[in-house]
Amino acid sequence: MAMRFLLEDSQTHDHSHNHKQQIWLILIIVILIALLGFSVFFFFCRRKLNRNRSHNGGLKAEKLKLRYFKLEELEKATENFIADCLLGSGAFGNVYKGSFEGEGTLAIKRAHVESYQTTEEFRNEVRLLSTVNHPNLVALVGFSEESGPKGAKILVYEYVPHGSLREYIIGRGGRNFTWRQRVNIAIGAAKGIAHLHDGIKPCIIHRDIKPSNILIGERFEAKVSDFGLVKMGPIGDQSHVSSQVKGTPGYLDPAYCTSFHLSPFSDVYSFGVILLQLVSGRPAVDTTRNHIIDWQPANLDQTCAEVAVEKCRQGRVSRGATSKKSSIQLFYPNHAIWK
Repeated sequence: MAMRFLLEDSQTHDHSHNHKQQIWLILIIVILIALLGFSVFFFFCRRKLNRNRSHNGGLKAEKLKLRYFKLEELEKATENFIADCLLGSGAFGNVYKGSFEGEGTLAIKRAHVESYQTTEEFRNEVRLLSTVNHPNLVALVGFSEESGPKGAKILVYEYVPHGSLREYIIGRGGRNFTWRQRVNIAIGAAKGIAHLHDGIKPCIIHRDIKPSNILIGERFEAKVSDFGLVKMGPIGDQSHVSSQVKGTPGYLDPAYCTSFHLSPFSDVYSFGVILLQLVSGRPAVDTTRNHIIDWQPANLDQTCAEVAVEKCRQGRVSRGATSKKSSIQLFYPNHAIWK
């Protein structure tokens, strides 16, 4: 009997011990699952935070008064960046026309992979362009920055409907300007450039002023665009900043090319070339002729300018407008502009 009691007591003890082991095992498993769940939760929270930081480019879009666009939105607006939506292409990237439900039509500039050496370079450009606000400068609406295989750095601008000044200067599609329109475009472009130089501190030098970067708005007003080469100008008593030569041949300031000294006057030189093009209808660089700055109507006082313009415009020039010497002189910059 005593033996049976001891045996039952031993079995009860073993059962109790096994039960405790099971409880501890279950408890350990629960703790491990909880730790694993917390780790997964922490991982995804951190990933989402990093993604948001990446999306905002270290920037607060609302603070900059810009909109952040998701890549999916831009793909939808451009039908996945199809060729039919392509407005133009350059060394910096491609520009697409995108249609949005809320904003309407916008211009989407998708940079090439090599356009920015670092992510911070792109972010600095966004910060800089967010400060630019003038009716004669194309406005930045927002941006997008995505990492990963589909990564992209994209700037979204207002859409300007009538193309670029280049199309009008070379007469593509029979497009031509009246003298009044040319004067207004010249004045508008000058105001936009002047705002970059004098309306922002420190000043901004565009470095690529040319007809294809002057867009024509709804009311045929000029809007300076493409800020891919902009550089901060001199500060205080400085007259220039040292810079590697960048820009478009034919519009580059010779002094900048030889000295590597960049100043607002480099943009002024480029603008002077455009003024000559507005009068002559000639390209800045022509293999059959000298550079356009060497082009001079022989007798402005005897309306030779009218003959030159009429030849380029195929008789579409207003006689009353071209007979006004003051109109011609507005377009013909003094050669001191290049000194």
